[in-house]
Amino acid sequence: MPDFQIGLLFSTSGPYSALGQSARDGALLALEEVNAAGEVRLRARIADPQGVPSEYERLIGEMVKDGDINHVVGGITSWSRKDMIPVLERHGGLLWYPCPYEGFETSDNVVYLGACANQHLLPIIDHVAQQPLDGAFLVGSNYVWGWETLRVARERLADRGIPIVGESYLPLGDQETAHLMTEIAASRPGVIVNSLIGPSNHAFMRALTQLKEDGLDVTVVSANQTEADLDALGSAADGMLTIAAWFESLADAQTAQLRSRIAARFGPDYRASCYFATAYTAVKLLAHGLARAGRDDPRSVFQAVAGIEYQTVLGPISVDPITRHTSLTPRLAVARRGAFEITANPGSSVAPDPYLTRVAAAPRVAEGRPNLRIVS
Repeated sequence: MPDFQIGLLFSTSGPYSALGQSARDGALLALEEVNAAGEVRLRARIADPQGVPSEYERLIGEMVKDGDINHVVGGITSWSRKDMIPVLERHGGLLWYPCPYEGFETSDNVVYLGACANQHLLPIIDHVAQQPLDGAFLVGSNYVWGWETLRVARERLADRGIPIVGESYLPLGDQETAHLMTEIAASRPGVIVNSLIGPSNHAFMRALTQLKEDGLDVTVVSANQTEADLDALGSAADGMLTIAAWFESLADAQTAQLRSRIAARFGPDYRASCYFATAYTAVKLLAHGLARAGRDDPRSVFQAVAGIEYQTVLGPISVDPITRHTSLTPRLAVARRGAFEITANPGSSVAPDPYLTRVAAAPRVAEGRPNLRIVS
């Protein structure tokens, strides 16, 4: 049986540890199943960067610099991914990145398994914008994911004639939200686009509950909320709209089987998330590529998996051989009583468009939208 060593690089401690733990657990379950199946054997070198960007750079360097490891499944934030790419370029490693991200990137050293903006942010913005909205407030974590997702959201909302009444960012891990509540109470938005992650997100959503109890009628939408957040959010999540390629409430045979294996491995109360399911899929796809290629050369493995449709727990997926991004099925869901209820499931995958070059115009453009002008 061919034997390969891979890296698993997830922050299971630090400011977004719940997301890292979920993804790592999904990767480990897939690794155990691959080894049990016997087509290839995978040995994992596991490291925890603790949410520190420089640690991602150092740890992935230690993994790939000697050529013992050519494939790493990992990374949560775009900050961490962008710090890892130069190291991978120097040493020839391949990152299998399992998280939704903002797009506008293609690297020969990355396989993008997570959704990009045309598969998460644009569908949820178009969905909520079908109803009349007085204004939108944008809030995100202060790094590239927050900046870029909110930029795309701002442009899409403007195309729908919805004014932006406020925009603010919090440093990763910052839980001071009083100033945000003051701004939101004053601007009275109809929708909040929330790109916060980790404890910042939890603090924000809990604080927002008080404004809602005081009469604020607002819908919160997010492209990155998963089951990994629900226990920490509690009732503060109720009514929040989110979108993902996978929810544990999916009613299909593959998800039912996966839930059964998750319960056996991690216990009946374990909450799996899209991060779990995508990291799980990443390891399964990597193992398939290693088996087909018969070696772990990154170019050969990528060529072995690209352009082929696979039936996975995420539904049908295929990795585009040019953009290296993955077709995915975007499902809309609303949080109610500690779970996500799926409200829209297109039933087919959406091709990735990381640079938004094929995106159709917004369904409704408001008349009288002011023209851009040069100011001095």
